[in-house]
Amino acid sequence: MARNIKDINMEIGSRVKRLRMDRKLTREGFAKLSGYTSNFIQEVERGRSGLSSESIRAFALALGVPTDMILFGETSAEFGFVVEKLKSVPADKLPHILAIINEAVECAK
Repeated sequence: MARNIKDINMEIGSRVKRLRMDRKLTREGFAKLSGYTSNFIQEVERGRSGLSSESIRAFALALGVPTDMILFGETSAEFGFVVEKLKSVPADKLPHILAIINEAVECAK
């Protein structure tokens, strides 16, 4: 009996394939970079298999993109700007900065 393919798996699979092809990677080359088999990658690209958090991370690292790119598609320039700024914050100060951002968002609502 044929199994139903979830829409989200189809969307993510097509994004993975597009990103892989944009980088001129074969499935075999991508498999070597990501640590997954080319058969698994084919199943993902066709929407037949979903990704775990571990495989999303591995795929993103192998493709050189943020995980959001795989999950949601294009990321906005503003998002990238914020991420880059947060990378420069010392780890011990990050909770304070995140609290300030949270308060600013709450005030903006």
